Amino acid sequence: MRFLFIAVALTSFMAFASCSNGQRPFPDNINVTKAESLKRIKGTKLFVTTPATYKPMESMVRLQRDNNTYMQVMEIPNSNFTEFKSKLTREAIESQGAKVDIIKPVKYNGYGAIYFSGPSKTEGETKLGFVFGDETFVMMLVGVCQTADKAGMDELNKIFSASYYDKSFDLNPLELADFKFDESITGFKYASTMGNMFIYSPNGKADMATPRDDLPTFQLSTIEAPSFAKAKEFLDYVTKRYSNQGIEIDNIVRQDISINGNLAYEVMAETKDKDRKGILYQVIIHKGTKAVLFLGADSEKGEWIDKFKATAQTIKM
Repeated sequence: MRFLFIAVALTSFMAFASCSNGQRPFPDNINVTKAESLKRIKGTKLFVTTPATYKPMESMVRLQRDNNTYMQVMEIPNSNFTEFKSKLTREAIESQGAKVDIIKPVKYNGYGAIYFSGPSKTEGETKLGFVFGDETFVMMLVGVCQTADKAGMDELNKIFSASYYDKSFDLNPLELADFKFDESITGFKYASTMGNMFIYSPNGKADMATPRDDLPTFQLSTIEAPSFAKAKEFLDYVTKRYSNQGIEIDNIVRQDISINGNLAYEVMAETKDKDRKGILYQVIIHKGTKAVLFLGADSEKGEWIDKFKATAQTIKM
């Protein structure tokens, strides 16, 4: 069920509303060469330069100045930018009940790109998006700042426009995995990484070469969560957003459970996308100020649900 983890990725990038933010124009052409002054964001092939006030939050693949001002990075491997950008037209965004102030094509270091900007669902907050790629990958950058903070907005736009993507960089795809679990229960193999999201499928990387929407998969990702209540709120938000991607969710069952001594929140539901049906098993596990999200998509009439549950029970943070 490849469409499910694509939907999770889009959740963070499509929450715009209508309002003018009065920002400075973003460049039409970007030409940056790799230099020692550029530092790599861990978990990615993206090299940037930032003010000293921006610090890495590796669990989120994020550079952050403060809680209101940050940028996040996510790559969708085995994706085609030409196809993906159809989801980023003004019409496509507004069809989900949202609007965007600025959307424009950009040339980025030899790649096609799209820049967009507009207030987020949080009042007084603006999101800046920058997406680029070719026929083999899509990279998404999102910046968040207060709408009134023009200096912060300029900082984020400068980070975007002064960055460099090194497609040839030999990246360890599990560089940011800070949890452990038992892979043997399902027998699924590591398939791909998307930001801080680690995806497993029956045949691993071979499945990503010819992606299928009806393939059973599971994925694990980490988020910053100051409380168990915030972790639950995040999972409920993710579940709610599936409908915005054309995925019908029905018969939702929610409950609090415990996993290895940590509070956890389990959500099960039936899914339908066009002619496909499936069962979705999700659980978010909270510890300290972080949480791990496990999402299992079963397209084979519940065959994998018990194994997904057993796998989630082995997660250690």
